[in-house]
Amino acid sequence: MSEESEILKKLVVDEKTSTKELEKMVEDAQKYFRIESPSGKILFQDYGLLSDKQRIAVVLVGKYFASRMKMIENPSLSISEVAKELGRPMTTLSGAMKELVTKGYVEYLPGKRYSIAYHRIKEIFTDLLETKSKK
Repeated sequence: MSEESEILKKLVVDEKTSTKELEKMVEDAQKYFRIESPSGKILFQDYGLLSDKQRIAVVLVGKYFASRMKMIENPSLSISEVAKELGRPMTTLSGAMKELVTKGYVEYLPGKRYSIAYHRIKEIFTDLLETKSKK
């Protein structure tokens, strides 16, 4: 590899780069949820203190981790699947979901599915979830 390529390689981000910070992310995640084995179901801690936007982010982060542990095959969810996970009407979640997509925390995928932007998980914990009582 050329010297230039070695230097430029520092700019490349992939899932492996994000896993270097995995231990800290898992510590942060434990404040908000656990993952039921073997189903991959997300079990909230203090569900009532979270806004819908925070709940959506928690579910999608949890599904991402569950997929990384091979509990579930696909970490993406449709809006109806998110609503079912949260026990909330779909119509009440669309605004919060749109805001998460606009901020780049959630990616809108083909087939009307959503998944967490893995490279933003650390930021999601610090900016979106830092205080549970934000509504």
